[in-house]
Amino acid sequence: MIRLSDLRDKVIATLDGETLGRVHEVHCDGGRVIALSCGPASLIERWTDHGQARQVPWECVCRLERDRILVTPDPPQRKSKTRASRSREGTRRPNGRRSKR
Repeated sequence: MIRLSDLRDKVIATLDGETLGRVHEVHCDGGRVIALSCGPASLIERWTDHGQARQVPWECVCRLERDRILVTPDPPQRKSKTRASRSREGTRRPNGRRSKR
């Protein structure tokens, strides 16, 4: 049996040997682990609740070792939080006449 605290601060690496970072957050839903947040962005997000943390879905975990967690090569990322579209952020209306309707 493994505890959630045992997963934190472990290194996540792919089977190809690429290091993705350390686990900073373990995401659960209904008592089941659904994703692991890793890398520097996840640490910043943990402190500030801002950022684009890399989340590795639990389904991509292949093996838990004593010092690291091995995942499939190039695991897909989950969206950490849904945010409003930034396409209109900071845009201004053009200076011109408005139609009178």
